[in-house]
Amino acid sequence: MLSLSVGWGIRGNYGHEYGAMIPGALAGMAAALMSGREDWRERLPYFGFFGALGWAFGGSISYLLAPTYTESGHLPTQLYGFAATFFEAFLWAGLGGAATAYAAAEDRENLTALFRPLLWVFAFWTVQYAMEDTPWHWRAWLFPAAGADATWFRQRDPLYWLDSEWVEAAYALAALCLFDLWDRRFGKWPRLVILGAVGAGIGWGVQQGLAAMGWLGPLVAAVAHPQGDLGLLNPATGEPRFKPEELVLNWPGLFVALAPHLGWMIGAVGGVALYFYRYGAWRSGSALLIRMAVWSLLVFLAGPVLLSNVPLFQAHGGFRLTPPRGDSWANILGCLIGLLLYFRKTGRKPVVFAAVLAGLFGGLALTTAQLVKVLCYSPGNPRLTQDPVVVEAWAHWRGANWHSLALEQFAGLLFGLAIVVPLGLLATRLPVHRDCKPVRPWTKVFAVVFLLNILTYLNGVKNVSSWTAARKVVVQGLEGTFQPVAEVMRAPLFEGVQLPAWSWFTLMWLAFTGVTLLVLVRHRRQPVSLVPATALGRGQLLYLLVLWLMVLLNFTKAVVSFSEARIATEGLIMFNALACTGLLLCGATRSLDIPVAASTDFDGLTRKAAGLTALLLVVTTLLYTGVIRGLYGDQPTGWGGVRLRFGPEADWRVRPVLKSTEHR
Repeated sequence: MLSLSVGWGIRGNYGHEYGAMIPGALAGMAAALMSGREDWRERLPYFGFFGALGWAFGGSISYLLAPTYTESGHLPTQLYGFAATFFEAFLWAGLGGAATAYAAAEDRENLTALFRPLLWVFAFWTVQYAMEDTPWHWRAWLFPAAGADATWFRQRDPLYWLDSEWVEAAYALAALCLFDLWDRRFGKWPRLVILGAVGAGIGWGVQQGLAAMGWLGPLVAAVAHPQGDLGLLNPATGEPRFKPEELVLNWPGLFVALAPHLGWMIGAVGGVALYFYRYGAWRSGSALLIRMAVWSLLVFLAGPVLLSNVPLFQAHGGFRLTPPRGDSWANILGCLIGLLLYFRKTGRKPVVFAAVLAGLFGGLALTTAQLVKVLCYSPGNPRLTQDPVVVEAWAHWRGANWHSLALEQFAGLLFGLAIVVPLGLLATRLPVHRDCKPVRPWTKVFAVVFLLNILTYLNGVKNVSSWTAARKVVVQGLEGTFQPVAEVMRAPLFEGVQLPAWSWFTLMWLAFTGVTLLVLVRHRRQPVSLVPATALGRGQLLYLLVLWLMVLLNFTKAVVSFSEARIATEGLIMFNALACTGLLLCGATRSLDIPVAASTDFDGLTRKAAGLTALLLVVTTLLYTGVIRGLYGDQPTGWGGVRLRFGPEADWRVRPVLKSTEHR
């Protein structure tokens, strides 16, 4: 729980999928180390690796708007806010718990085989990362209309689709299909070409036929809709507040640009899909990954894209969770559905149980943390008292960073139950793994490098933008700017070599990674004295290296703009890390003789967990909404702005995503 708490606090400073990997990796390793099971400790790099991947998925969800709804004072929005917060956290923790449990439940052969297709997916995602998340943004030259700013004006990007993860899913699909072809040594590849060509021809014919009969226009109108309220009027002029061309559609701009060619393109994709459905072998665990990618796109298409055109949903901003914010939740829901269906079909029922139970505790964690946050900044709140003495007395207390303290680090602590409880139950119900003969030992080396070098780099490199940002300073009443690190620096001794700070950071990290690989390869051939001989010792070393490296990176990111408000934030991260270190070194025993149950009805446990999840969803929604309304009534809490999901002033109506303004 402390591991997830410190990781979640650091995640708040880095954000998104890369940040969410930190708590997943630390909690997975902590579970293996403290389990007392020697077979789990031998697998510790896998626990950290899969734990990081599982928790990473939820990092793409735009989750903050749902908790904000609960503070609006608008009853329908508040009820929806707690329900949506529970749902988002269920998805996040469900995938995190399932991935961590997979490392515990799967046999070594299948566990290591999965790395083969995963590396193909990673290769494609690495290309995407290089094009999108490095100083050489591909949008700047490939799509000039998007501009160089791929963050605040990303809605101009022709690939922008409700701010979702559809591109990532498409990359994964392409990688997995190529892996399957390669794995089958391109068997029956001529049929792929034939089916693709036939599909393209059929698609072209269908589009031409629809156009000839006059049905194409009505069909497009039925499935395409601007994301906003075109009937909303400007009270000053009486004219519509937003122009149709300013609003984004529920389809990407690329589809609009390629409209004359969509028929044959969709047909070709359909033909290729038919080929892989008929001939795909999907070995080495790629069947799991392909199901997750396919379901990710299917749920996104069925929900936010198509159901948003149904009049019932259209009148309320579409079938979208927190419009106008992104709809990655649909991609993540699809991933979870695909994962559960696969593990259910293949008999990995412990993983299904862990996913549902972890989701239960995840939903309970985030909703409870949101309630605690509201309660913490209530003393002396001007919305609750008009006494200026009381307001002033509590001003410093209310000025604390309650978002980080409550909704991140306290939420992370409670999120830890999503690992503690399922893994604790599995520890006494899963048979001991007898991994006597190493299978694909390179996978363990890769997992260690991923945790120690790749995960830390993907987050640490974000420090560079903080270090090089110009900041306002006031010295003796004079205002100026201060830039801690120059954006471009010359190489020592060689004046003509000038590189951006990002490049210098990356080069140093590549050197660090190279040394890590050298030591690991040498250790496989001849033990390195520094590396402990026991699985517990090796696990403790890796855990502490990752933990403290991320704590230091997090501090160096914050220190350039440090203020007294960050003492609590960074200080709590520091004390949590110290507590983790002490507990790990003093509390982990060599091994425990854990009695394992002969058989367990995981189907029954899963049904109970699902029933309890539904009950908690209803209870927390009603109870927590009642507590907040009991304090504040119909008025907002006063924390931040008022955000509404329903009503005439709903966000999707009055604050839609516009092409001419910064993305919200």
